[in-house]
Amino acid sequence: MTTTHRRIAAAVNARPAAIRWILAGPGAITAALLFTTAMPLWFPAGAAGVNHIAYPLVLAPLAWAAAFIHACLVENLVRGLAFSALVHGVCGALIVIALSGSLRW
Repeated sequence: MTTTHRRIAAAVNARPAAIRWILAGPGAITAALLFTTAMPLWFPAGAAGVNHIAYPLVLAPLAWAAAFIHACLVENLVRGLAFSALVHGVCGALIVIALSGSLRW
């Protein structure tokens, strides 16, 4: 582990309640919103090229619940923070790619 990773791990382990609160509160909500916003890229279009509206409405609360429960139950907070950052990064990158217009259907 590099010194930067050790410093981050020490900062996370110094305040476990605050990190868990951030991961379970705003972290879970933003993860669910980014996940739902990125859905048109990986979810198939419906009949006549119209995207389904029911699936994002059902999957958004499920994504929030999964992120919330993971943040509350994870034993290794550094790993939980890394997983949350990975989900945010991948979904954010998919949204940026979609908005930039570099993907053509």
